[in-house]
Amino acid sequence: MTSNSLHMLQRIFPRWRSAQTSLCRTIVNDAVATKPKTPRVRKPKAPAAASAAATNSTTTTADTAIPKHVLEYFQTTPGMDASVLKQFPPSILRKSSLSTERFYLANRTTAARIADVLTQDLPADRLLVEVNPGPGLLTEQLLQRNVHNLRLYETDASFEARLNATFNLPKDALRIGDFNGLWRLSYLDGFDNGQRVCGMLSGIPHRKWQEEVSFRLFSVIGTIKYLRYLMNSITQQSEFFSLGRYEMFLVMSPLLFSHIASTKDAGYKLYRGGTIVFQLYFEHEFLGKVPSKHFLPWCTTGGTKKLRTLHKKLIEDGAEEWYLVRIVPRRNLFDHLLPDNLGLFASFVTQHYVSRRNRIIPSLEHWIPHCGARLILNSNYTRKSSSKKDPTGGVLPSQLLKSVPLTSNDYVDNFNIFTEFGELTPAQVLTLFNEFINWSEFHQSPFMQAVESQKHKQQRFARSLDDDESADEPGELQRAKSKKSTDTL
Repeated sequence: MTSNSLHMLQRIFPRWRSAQTSLCRTIVNDAVATKPKTPRVRKPKAPAAASAAATNSTTTTADTAIPKHVLEYFQTTPGMDASVLKQFPPSILRKSSLSTERFYLANRTTAARIADVLTQDLPADRLLVEVNPGPGLLTEQLLQRNVHNLRLYETDASFEARLNATFNLPKDALRIGDFNGLWRLSYLDGFDNGQRVCGMLSGIPHRKWQEEVSFRLFSVIGTIKYLRYLMNSITQQSEFFSLGRYEMFLVMSPLLFSHIASTKDAGYKLYRGGTIVFQLYFEHEFLGKVPSKHFLPWCTTGGTKKLRTLHKKLIEDGAEEWYLVRIVPRRNLFDHLLPDNLGLFASFVTQHYVSRRNRIIPSLEHWIPHCGARLILNSNYTRKSSSKKDPTGGVLPSQLLKSVPLTSNDYVDNFNIFTEFGELTPAQVLTLFNEFINWSEFHQSPFMQAVESQKHKQQRFARSLDDDESADEPGELQRAKSKKSTDTL
């Protein structure tokens, strides 16, 4: 084949292929155009006989709305009463997300055990707050123990009529509102200067911080957001802080307990900046375990891949039992951390615990140059390491079953340029902070500028609540954000 012939074929072949492709497309389009459309036909309704048979069947409508595995457990497990399930709306029984913020007690035996703990050493005049009573299993036990100064906060209004009719509650004893969602109400108040939180807390006695606790509270919490709101109220000295000191009996998962009770040996995923702040602000005590399936809705581990990956063991351990924990703000907190320094301390922890591997001296010299020599030459930091008693008591490794006394005179042993923030206990962080703010260069340091830049974020603490876990925002939050954006524009 000559070069001219080859050149001619190269020019003709693309045209022929284009013509063939065009012809095929025309044939396909014609075939599609001539294909008749199938008309849509509604499915016929079930005959009346079938409806009557379904009505007369042994399985009631309420039972069909209950998840099968839940109904089977309540029917077959000794000590469980399946009739309790009929008192819950189907929407509650079907929820099973790890981010669920409200749970309901659904076992009378567990309700009696918790009532015994709540009423132990309870003064007759002290207010007892129950959050999300639901059908009132715990409420009934409390009234049988002669608790008259009782207040109920229920999120779901469908329980209101039953609670009022069953227990003949006094006026204003039952309030419809999301008490565990105070962090959300505070967030909304920040947009429109509302009074949602104040309205929720109205009627609860106010006392000074150094006085006795003002009320006792019981709730079942599913996320860390409620506790973070309490920490923020102390830092900002607003809202919940104005009530004084309070006593909380909370049921929570082992994963959530580890977030507040872990020690520095637990690792970065559990021992975070929020853990340090919580252990300095509050005393906590592990009281016992309760079956997790005695609370509705049931929580599954399949919804959040991140939590399942990072804390798989804790979630598996918490599948059967949850923890009952007593939490009280520290009465001597201001003896070790002045109220004016609460915001500075929160910023100090936030700045330096972005990573637990941050080294202390290089980090502090970023704010005050050449300050590391003061720490290294300080005789309190150069003493030899001494054996200290294990605060956990050897029961649960890397978790505190009971808080240790607060001190601001706990120095790190063998402090050097390689010491990291993750090696410090909460008391050692407080000791280092108090020394840092007492240096003469502190008030002119860039640290104060960083605090001012973060002040707005600290005031709106709820904006940073989703750094560990994400949750869908309610419609009211979305509308508030849209309104805020419109006002800004």
